[in-house]
Amino acid sequence: MNYGQVCKYLDDCLVFGIKPGLERVHKLLELLDNPHKKVDFIHIVGTNGKTSTTKITASILKNHGIKTGCYISPHIKNYTERIWIEGGDVSRVKFSGAFNRIYPSIKEVNEMDMEGSLTQFEILTVMAFELAWNEGLKVMVLEAGMGGRWDATNVARADVVGLTGVSLEHTEILGNTIEEISAEKVQVIKENALVAAGSSRDEVLNILRSKVRETNSQLFLYGKDFYIRKEINLGLGGWLIDIKSIRDTCREIRLPAPGVYQPFNLSLAMVLAELYLETINKELECKKVKDGIENLKIKGRFEVIREKPLLIADASHNPEGMEKLAENMANYFPERKKIIILAVFKDKDYETMVDRIIGVSDILILTSSQTGRSLDASRLEEVAGRKAGNAGNKGCCPTGIYRIDNIENSIKFALKISGINDIICITGSITNLEKVIK
Repeated sequence: MNYGQVCKYLDDCLVFGIKPGLERVHKLLELLDNPHKKVDFIHIVGTNGKTSTTKITASILKNHGIKTGCYISPHIKNYTERIWIEGGDVSRVKFSGAFNRIYPSIKEVNEMDMEGSLTQFEILTVMAFELAWNEGLKVMVLEAGMGGRWDATNVARADVVGLTGVSLEHTEILGNTIEEISAEKVQVIKENALVAAGSSRDEVLNILRSKVRETNSQLFLYGKDFYIRKEINLGLGGWLIDIKSIRDTCREIRLPAPGVYQPFNLSLAMVLAELYLETINKELECKKVKDGIENLKIKGRFEVIREKPLLIADASHNPEGMEKLAENMANYFPERKKIIILAVFKDKDYETMVDRIIGVSDILILTSSQTGRSLDASRLEEVAGRKAGNAGNKGCCPTGIYRIDNIENSIKFALKISGINDIICITGSITNLEKVIK
């Protein structure tokens, strides 16, 4: 199949949804001679910050001379965004080649009685493993999709594991409490792993420490074993940061990624790279960290798309992410008019998401990404109207709330009503960004 045909096949696999269990993935990998057992892995789990941490970790390791790749999800525009090989997205030719190499085995597994066909995420994960081996990578940094225990990425054994943090998400699958969700995520920790974690919540740390003891692993905590010594906000240019890692302190690291959460993501990524390097008898070098991230670009994470007016694409898709976005908007643009374009999935906690963002919205444009999961804009308008009334009682309320039929028309409307010094931000789901990101 060519690239277009491969994409069509993968699109069609969405109908198979999410299926907890690793049997199909194990069987497919077995038929392919287990490529995931021929590459090292670093596994990153958590609610938010996984993609940024994954890409920063991979960039640091690549600049240490390690042949490195990473696997992220979901993509914004192209499937090739999900698999990064030695400094860039995998080519369409290599992506299609990987699919065609495993396709006969996909058909074989789908013909077996294994509770249905392989899902899109299962196929993409195996493609990432196959490409890692086929391209001769030494290590691949894996972003878990959802949870940990039954996530397709969990068939890999990672000697190094990172936990960004835990908040409520996918409760219909992972559980209704932080403890239940944490218990799912920590299942990626295998025997004798090196684990670095950013969460400070007691309910998360209790679960994490128990799993670390059970697996004879070692735990390194943010704020105790590694931390940020100093950070200088360079505005939309990013950050200048001093970080105390486990063994050393790196000073004046320039991180070209804005966002209040990015210094933490860098600190965690740096430690994950440091721990992995120790497993292969190498040391983290500060200059190589700096050089590795100097041109880093992370799509859709408080990303500036255009200026005058400033258009920002942000992939925040849950209450915690929306809270961080609100903090970014308030900190970076305290005096400027802010126009927020919002579309969300109906299976998210959209009431809380609206609550988080409405206080920094001068104009709120409510819309739909027009996918099967997207919440109807009329329902979003109802929620926003109620929240705005409550916010108004506290002295903070949008001066206008508009409902527009789709993302594209919402952007056109925002550009029409904005001045050159205003801020337009599109957010609520990564699927919203396809129209604005190149």
